Amino acid sequence: MKGQAVYPAAAALFAVAAASPSKTTCLLLIIYLLLLFIRRPHCFLPALVAALFFFVYFLIVDHHNKTSLSGGRHSLSVRFSAAPAIDGDRLQAAVQAGKERVQLRYIIRTAAEKEALRARLMPGVVCRLSGMLERPMPASNPYAFDYRRYLRRHRIHWLFLPEAIDLSACVRVRPTIIERLEAIREAGVRRIEAQFPPEAAGIAAALIYGERRSLDEEVISGYQQLGIIHLLAISGGHVTLLVGAALAAAIRFVTREAAVLALLVFLPMYAVLAGASPSVLRACATGMIVLAVQWKKGMIHPLDALSWTALALLVFDPYMVWDVGFQLSFLVTFALLAHVSVLASARSMLQNLFQTALAAQLAALPILLYHFYEISVWSIGLNVFFVPWYSFVILPIAFLSAVFSFSPLIWLFSRLIELTDAVVRFFSVDYSFMLVLGRPGPWCLAGYLTAIAAAFLDWERGRLLRGLTAVAAATALQLAAPYVDPKGEVTVLDVGQGDCIYIELPYRKAVYLIDTSGTPEWVREPWRKRSRPFAVGRDVVVPFLKAQGVRTLDQLILTHDDADHIGAAPEVMGAVRVKKIVTSPGALPAVKAMARPFSVPVAASVRGDRWKVGDAAFSVLHPEAGNNEDNNGSLVLLTRLGRLTWLFAADIEEEAEQALIRAYPELRADVLKVAHHGSKTSTTELFLRTVKPRAAIISVGRYNRYGHPSPEVLMRLRQQRAIIWRTDENGAIRYVYDENGGTFQVMKP
Repeated sequence: MKGQAVYPAAAALFAVAAASPSKTTCLLLIIYLLLLFIRRPHCFLPALVAALFFFVYFLIVDHHNKTSLSGGRHSLSVRFSAAPAIDGDRLQAAVQAGKERVQLRYIIRTAAEKEALRARLMPGVVCRLSGMLERPMPASNPYAFDYRRYLRRHRIHWLFLPEAIDLSACVRVRPTIIERLEAIREAGVRRIEAQFPPEAAGIAAALIYGERRSLDEEVISGYQQLGIIHLLAISGGHVTLLVGAALAAAIRFVTREAAVLALLVFLPMYAVLAGASPSVLRACATGMIVLAVQWKKGMIHPLDALSWTALALLVFDPYMVWDVGFQLSFLVTFALLAHVSVLASARSMLQNLFQTALAAQLAALPILLYHFYEISVWSIGLNVFFVPWYSFVILPIAFLSAVFSFSPLIWLFSRLIELTDAVVRFFSVDYSFMLVLGRPGPWCLAGYLTAIAAAFLDWERGRLLRGLTAVAAATALQLAAPYVDPKGEVTVLDVGQGDCIYIELPYRKAVYLIDTSGTPEWVREPWRKRSRPFAVGRDVVVPFLKAQGVRTLDQLILTHDDADHIGAAPEVMGAVRVKKIVTSPGALPAVKAMARPFSVPVAASVRGDRWKVGDAAFSVLHPEAGNNEDNNGSLVLLTRLGRLTWLFAADIEEEAEQALIRAYPELRADVLKVAHHGSKTSTTELFLRTVKPRAAIISVGRYNRYGHPSPEVLMRLRQQRAIIWRTDENGAIRYVYDENGGTFQVMKP
């Protein structure tokens, strides 16, 4: 029967994910096969065979995904298969080093060197370079991007850091076909960057070549927040437009069979020219399958074409299963194809657009929440407007402008992009309406999938409202989940050389954030500035809060006004609602000025202040009233969570420690957040003999220029027989507890 290839394709996808390994996906695969055995017995055997084949196939591929290189200094001959990515003073490229690929990363020294590297390092260039091979960093915070795993899934195991790139040691060799195509692609992108205004060049390059390097980060963020980022990805619509236009033009001169054959040869080349992303590969492979069947005078069901494409791509690279573009591309396309009869029954184009946007949003919902933790309320409405706008206006003009380089066309395209960006900015920044739900757990995901499947079935039966009610119920359950969870947590985030501590009480009775860390701002020459420099608030703290499903902080506790403690506070206040800020007297003026644009009330706290929420009591031990110092005027908190007493010592030094001991001679703590990142001016022997901590947590940056933590401090803690955890070595330190106690977890054991 037509359309049945989807069952073994789904089994293959489950099997690859289950072999990763994943206990949850193994269970889902078993349930899926059992349901097929009961409801679709004729599809059970093909699905079982596909599952077994791809399970074993992935294990074999993964077993052979190893490195033969070792760390340390090496002299390597590396081959550039594509033009390197140059952003400010940083150059990056995945290069071939013998039989392996390594990720080359180089900091450019001068503006002249930058221009020389951009001009000379093209596909097919081989260079002899000396430098260090280092292991990529794994994720150091919960929910964070795991760079080591990402590179491994691209069969890269090492970062190569050359000491210098001597262009006299580089030669151009005979390029491969793919390298020739990459060179054409790079030339096309540079031509667009040279001829189009900056605000339009990024969109044109993304639509034509799948290259987003020229896109403004705020634009990308806005498109992503509003759920319309797919418009900037080359996918089925682009390929359909291209194939249709090419066929219409070709059959005027050659037979249809010859035109189809030419397209079968051209589409793989176009996939490379368009960036070879999963959505591009899916669109081109599906188009090739459909064209091949037509060439043989046959017909193929669209679902079968999609399914065979999925199977082919899994054979080509089973690691694609974890690519968010692959997941969204296939799931949304499947939903639209499976639901085509309902969409075709729309009475008007507007209704069809709305139903298509709704179906796509429903299908994408679990993936969007898992990867991005939030959805935009404007998404469906904006897709109704933007899909035809891009399909019938922006995309054709982009192609015409790039092909003919006609100044009036480029001017028109630029003005249209300005208008489009203004609309995106209006809904993503000025009137953003984001619903933060957090990352759904395995069972929550299962609930979403069940509710969405039920919604599509109800929709086909004419009961759309009932189906949407099921999805709304699943969303309500996720929203309510933290408030019925008896577990609380304390997480010391890895924010480099700074402090940021997340506290959530059981049943989410309160959520606190102690400090936010911050990213130092260095004065850089214009040519060194990167399009998206790392920002600890935007890239670490805010994603963690959103992944937790936090929409409101009951208190943002800023211990003092050093940048490594409060620098990211504006980013936090811009992302989540903050009910109140508590800070030290000395930091009060600076914090008030920082909070004023967000209308957040600020209060200073001193020794003796207390508050209690449920069983958790918080006491401010320092500073005393009238203390307006910096480090020695930091807020010091004592609390009891999960049967452990915690002392958060901020950045106090010896003088403040002595004052604490005088004021509280019986002070004890099970867990000490070590003061001032382990500086030798803090955590004195007398202080430790008084507090007697059983565990010590040091928030400190890797390779920091201050030499923190001090060897003397580490020795004192060992003499106290305290367990030591450090964020630079262990990543985030997480304590999950309930009324019976708790357990510590570290990201990097």
